[in-house]
Amino acid sequence: MNLIKAVVDDLLTPECRTAAREGVRTLVQGAKLDELKTRALNELASTAQILAAKAPGDAGPFKAWLREMANLVAEAGTEGGILGFGGVKVSDAERATLAEIDKTLA
Repeated sequence: MNLIKAVVDDLLTPECRTAAREGVRTLVQGAKLDELKTRALNELASTAQILAAKAPGDAGPFKAWLREMANLVAEAGTEGGILGFGGVKVSDAERATLAEIDKTLA
């Protein structure tokens, strides 16, 4: 859990937020829409490998935290419906992406 706290604390600093924003910008720059998910999953796989090598004791909790963040993002809005009524919390496409994230982090 110390790694998660350290990452969250870092993200609260302007310097880290700027670095994160630049990292995302680099990741998506020049990518076509259908490439974005592949690039993001590749970065996630790289992160999982680094965690396993450098912080094996923190890797499990950190991966669980990443999964939880992905779920919270997927649940943040409603798909379909009219004027906020009806619809589904997590679409089939989001469920499929969450499954890919789980597989990547396994």
